[in-house]
Amino acid sequence: MRRALFALLLLSGCATSGYDRLPKADQNDVHRIEAYLNGIQGLQAAFIQHGPDAGESGGRFSYIPGHLRLDYVVPHPMELVAGDGHLVLDDQGTGAVTHLSLRHNPLGLLLKHPIRFDGDIQVTDVRHGNGSLQISVAQADNPSQGLLTLQFSDVNGQLSLIGLQGVDARQHHFGVLLSDVKQGVVIVPSVFTPPAG
Repeated sequence: MRRALFALLLLSGCATSGYDRLPKADQNDVHRIEAYLNGIQGLQAAFIQHGPDAGESGGRFSYIPGHLRLDYVVPHPMELVAGDGHLVLDDQGTGAVTHLSLRHNPLGLLLKHPIRFDGDIQVTDVRHGNGSLQISVAQADNPSQGLLTLQFSDVNGQLSLIGLQGVDARQHHFGVLLSDVKQGVVIVPSVFTPPAG
């Protein structure tokens, strides 16, 4: 928690947007990630999520550029639909429906369409691992609003989204780990219609 807060405080002093200041190799990786995310026809996966209360939940993850849906089965049925600047969470266990703006939510950085990590988005970090690649992004004009880290497998130059890590303006952390990822899935657009309520 303290490290994330310190990172956000450091970021708040930077007004740099985009990724021009990154080494050329990192810039190339950012371009690859942009092309990958904008080119996804449909992605579905199983997910496990760790939330700010250290609880664990899981279910089905669906994504197309600009839209995301999480269908929770653990700890109880819920559905989260995000896109077009809004996030709606329908907790079928309690009947509560929560509406949030993505403007000040790290997930909003993933759900812009088309995705371009320049202009109003700042790439704060690029990291490489053995068969993996991750980037961290924030709002260029107000990085303290949240930080989102996108994690990919990177095997033989082929990217696949495998996880998301985020911290919001209130220092709430979340992490989503994907498994059994299927790409090129045809997803009916109505899947991303927010629940009524």
